Amino acid sequence: MLRAPAAGFPRLIQKTSYRAFSSTLAKMSESETPVLFSVQETARIVTLNRPKKLNALNEEMCSSIFNTLTEYSKSDAANLILIKSNNSPRSLCAGGDVASVAQSNLDKNFESSINCFKSEYSLNFQLATYQKPVVVFMDGITMGGGVGLSIHTPFRIATENTKWAMPETDIGFFPDVGTTFALPRLITLANKNAQMALYLCLTGDVISGEDAYLLGLASHYIPHSNLEKLQTRLGELRPALDIKFFSDEFFDSVNLAIEEFTTPLPTNHKFKFSKDQLEVIEKCFDISSGESINAIFSKLEAFEGTPEMMQFARDTKKKLESKSMTSMQVGIRLMQENSRDDIESALKRDLTTAVNMCVNDSGIAEFSAATKHKLLDKQKVPYPWKQRTELTPQQVTSLIAPKPSLPVSLIRNNSNVTWSQYPHSLKYQLPRDYEIEQQVEKLIKRGPIKKNDVVKYFTDFNPQTKAKLGVEQYCDLLFDWKLSFDHASGLRWKK
Repeated sequence: MLRAPAAGFPRLIQKTSYRAFSSTLAKMSESETPVLFSVQETARIVTLNRPKKLNALNEEMCSSIFNTLTEYSKSDAANLILIKSNNSPRSLCAGGDVASVAQSNLDKNFESSINCFKSEYSLNFQLATYQKPVVVFMDGITMGGGVGLSIHTPFRIATENTKWAMPETDIGFFPDVGTTFALPRLITLANKNAQMALYLCLTGDVISGEDAYLLGLASHYIPHSNLEKLQTRLGELRPALDIKFFSDEFFDSVNLAIEEFTTPLPTNHKFKFSKDQLEVIEKCFDISSGESINAIFSKLEAFEGTPEMMQFARDTKKKLESKSMTSMQVGIRLMQENSRDDIESALKRDLTTAVNMCVNDSGIAEFSAATKHKLLDKQKVPYPWKQRTELTPQQVTSLIAPKPSLPVSLIRNNSNVTWSQYPHSLKYQLPRDYEIEQQVEKLIKRGPIKKNDVVKYFTDFNPQTKAKLGVEQYCDLLFDWKLSFDHASGLRWKK
């Protein structure tokens, strides 16, 4: 209860002191709230606010976002959603709070762990099927759970600060949050049979913002300095009177607004993977041939090619040998299953796998012990994996299949839909390499072509990529790898 001011106490000082006290309380309250929700005209802003943990997601955060997005979905005043971080440019989100989950598992408090993953994957499903445009600023570390917040949305904004990765095989977990569904569909290069998707999920390689854009992990590349202006612009967007906020026309208008703030990629940017390295990834990580981890090891070890190819193959094999065998085998199986399934089934499979790894009835998962070693005990030396040999197919199945004793399900959201392909995402990112291959083949049938003929089609005529940032750089990168020249017939696509 507020007391009456003391007699003779100057009223101006009283008011000033009260305002300062109220402001301090507000700041303290905000600093303790892990997710902030605000309004920017017609946009609704979701701001991750757990900087000391690099915005690592816990059940409270995921449930709060899920429930608030549910309310936004019902409001005609909310036209689009923007997800960002108060810790920008250091991090969007460094992942799920797996350290807390591992401790709960070690304490046999499995209910807490299960609820954490259930709330996180339910949020992933909600974002994937959300009817209104969702824009995510991937400004800083975007790993694990941070990838889950962004990868299923149509507008994924990378910056010069983006550090994208799925590093779960380092801690005995698996590439989760629906990435084994998303990456086979979205990645642009060396990915016809999910090769690059599998490579990134097994190695945990860190991808820069520029390369995230070129690889299709991001739909747009915008410098950090333009994000605040973009946020203001997004708040100004309103559908025309005869257009709904979930219509293709409104999504297109959001895309055009974002494109206003793009800038050319740095002219000195060098893509992470050379054409020789792309060749190794394409040849050794093909899921269509039913790859096992030992088969991948064998291909890498026996790879023949240029010195750079052979060195990259050896380095990759050595990198994979430091990871969890169980995690990699589960990741391969999930990539094979989820790449051909619908989004709801894929995330349900992820949830089942996460629960099985937490409870670990079979004893073959080392997630909790490895996470304790690395994140709780902060050991600098690698975790000494006990499972060094390849699991049987039945053992892998036991980790991804539901168990009657552990019934789990996703929380339903307002959309109540599922699908096997993203309804908007591919329209707003760079095209996949095999789409360009198809166009090259069409042009070749008309007669000899030059590189400029192909580039011109994608920069001047193709509606998806017309005037889109980085198309020429992307085509140059792809053509250097995939096109050969024949004096008699001109350019040809390497088979």
